Amino acid sequence: MVTGAQKIRLGIFLFVTTVLLLVTLVIVAGKGLLEKRDHYFIQYSNISVIGLQSGSSVKYYGINVGQVDEISIDNNDINNVTVKLSLKKGTPIKEDVLATLVSVGITGIKQVELTGGTNEAKLLTPGSNIQPGTSYMEDITGKAELIAEKFELLLNNFIALSSEDNRIKVGNILTSTQDLVAENRKVLNASLGNMNALLEENRKGLKQTINSFNKLIEENRITLSLVLKNTNSLIEESRAPLHKTFSQMDSASLAMASFMMATRQSLSKLDTVLNNAAIFSDKLADANIAAITADINKTLNTVNETFTHVDLTILKTRQDLIKSIESLKLSAEYLSEFSRKVNDDPSLLLRSKR
Repeated sequence: MVTGAQKIRLGIFLFVTTVLLLVTLVIVAGKGLLEKRDHYFIQYSNISVIGLQSGSSVKYYGINVGQVDEISIDNNDINNVTVKLSLKKGTPIKEDVLATLVSVGITGIKQVELTGGTNEAKLLTPGSNIQPGTSYMEDITGKAELIAEKFELLLNNFIALSSEDNRIKVGNILTSTQDLVAENRKVLNASLGNMNALLEENRKGLKQTINSFNKLIEENRITLSLVLKNTNSLIEESRAPLHKTFSQMDSASLAMASFMMATRQSLSKLDTVLNNAAIFSDKLADANIAAITADINKTLNTVNETFTHVDLTILKTRQDLIKSIESLKLSAEYLSEFSRKVNDDPSLLLRSKR
């Protein structure tokens, strides 16, 4: 049987428990009710807000700053969706901040992500509208549409280039070019043969000169180190011969440059010939046979003169190159003789210095 003392203790326990529960509810709920909030609005036009719910998070650069309080359709314009945000008091929202809808995971739930904002922009007052931003899906869709438009333009250009008229013109040009090359094949082969002969004739001399320099450097490496320290006066005495040698090398370089320039001119003339051939193929249907024959003869004469000029230039360059190689050989012999004398009598360096 329950005594009076037990009933009193049970009542005290229930009273204390109830008081603690009420205090806890007041502390937890009152904190949220008494906390001051700033309210802002977002107007989304022709944008679906599926997945966004009341209570969804609002984040600013990943920091949770509030939540979505209400989502409604604008009575004045049914294409606009108004989203009411409740943010922490004092959250700095600038005029150039953008509100973007971002998916959370793969569940399809969305949240509002605030991005952008500069220090120079003014702060938005609570109750103002935040500018809506574009979602990532809209960016991807827009880029896909732009790529599709460019691809369609590319296909249209390709179709235009591959038309029947253009194919006929390209075929005529290729045929004319092939005929021109076939007619002047002997001249081209002769020019290439002259160039190969020039290289073959001087290949051995060039190799011997390079080997002589390498051998001379290896045999006199120590002596050359000493020479480099004491050759100021020797350089002054040998300035004139060296200047003559380098002048000859410069002449060879100028000759090679003139050869390259002549080659470019020949290529330019060949390009002109090809252009004339293209024009000739375009006007083939309207021109008479006599005029065509005269143009062909004139073109062939121009090509023959061009390749004749190239042959003369190659022959002239060969002579200059041979002279330059002979000068290099003579210089190598002088250096070899000088190093031999230094090896035999190193005191020559001291006397030269004095």
